[in-house]
Amino acid sequence: MVDAYDSFLSLPGRLLLDTCILNLLQDEGGYIFEGELPNGCDEKDVPLDLRALRLIFTVNQRASFQFVVSPITFAELANERDMPRSQRRVSWALDVLDVWLIMLEETGDRVAKGGTVRHRFKLTKELQELEERLMQIADFRCDPLDRLLMLQYKMGNCDAFLTSDRNTIWRHQTRLAKEGIQVLTPSEFWDLLKPYAAIWC
Repeated sequence: MVDAYDSFLSLPGRLLLDTCILNLLQDEGGYIFEGELPNGCDEKDVPLDLRALRLIFTVNQRASFQFVVSPITFAELANERDMPRSQRRVSWALDVLDVWLIMLEETGDRVAKGGTVRHRFKLTKELQELEERLMQIADFRCDPLDRLLMLQYKMGNCDAFLTSDRNTIWRHQTRLAKEGIQVLTPSEFWDLLKPYAAIWC
């Protein structure tokens, strides 16, 4: 049986953010970071994942979890039809991307050596084998962006992938866990974090 100390040590410390989480952080930032309720909403009306993000980022003011993004995210952000909105999101997310690139520099064991972007994202044998296994899952075979996100999770030695989209990557939570990829919704991450939140408050 896992004791409380082991559970605490197993909390994800570095989380790769899905595009939908970045969108929420920007679109609902007033609530997540300042507690300003969306227009016409009572607290009880706020979606569970959005409430969880507020609690997570409140704790993170002291806890300093590492929230990182992948360059792949920008391909998805650029698909936004509302161009001004897309430009705002991309500009905002570039700041978060800087953190990911710093993390990547620290994890040379999973990334081919070299200073160029091309070298950084060259797949090692380990990652090529993972991609082959992911290709056996129909959703990942059809969606190269999601497949690449999982590879970059490994490149960055992440502890969890945070998403609020239960229709894509999250559906394969059990299968991905066998590959050492932990997929969590914000509410699931908060359930893990909640017993220890008082440590940072």
